[in-house]
Amino acid sequence: MVELTGDDLSMFSNFERITHVMPSDYLASESSIIFLVSQESLGKAIGKHASNIEKLKQIFRKRVIVVADSKDMEVFVRNFFGNVSITDIEIRDVMGEKAIMLTIDEKDRGIAIGRDGERIKAAKTLLKKKFNATVHLRTRRTAF
Repeated sequence: MVELTGDDLSMFSNFERITHVMPSDYLASESSIIFLVSQESLGKAIGKHASNIEKLKQIFRKRVIVVADSKDMEVFVRNFFGNVSITDIEIRDVMGEKAIMLTIDEKDRGIAIGRDGERIKAAKTLLKKKFNATVHLRTRRTAF
C-alpha cells in the first residue's frame, strides 16, 4: 500500500481541481512536475489550447508535463518519450529486473536526455516505481 504525504495530496488536489481529472501518479523535480493520467483523460487534462497546463504552471511555479499512463511497459515508454523517434525497444530480463534498451536517432538524443538529464532521470524513476525496470538509451546515426 502506498502512503501519501500532505504534499502528495496537495498536488493531486490542485491538479484535479484545475483539470477535473485525477492523476494516477506524479513526479516532481526542481524545475518540473510530471503527472500521469489515463489515455482517455489526456486531452481533458491538457485542456483546450493547453489552458489547463498554463494554469497549473502558475499554481506550481514549475513546468508541468502531462503523460498518458499505461499498464503496458512499452506503451508507457512510447508515451513518455512521445516527441522522440524511437526506432527500437528491447526489453531484457537482467537478474530479476527488467532493462529497457531504447534505440533512438542521434538527433533526438538531447531531447530524450533533457536539460541536465532531467527527462531521463524522471523516466528511470517512474519505470523503477511502476515496473521495477531501468531504461538505457542507444543512439543510431542517421545517414544523410
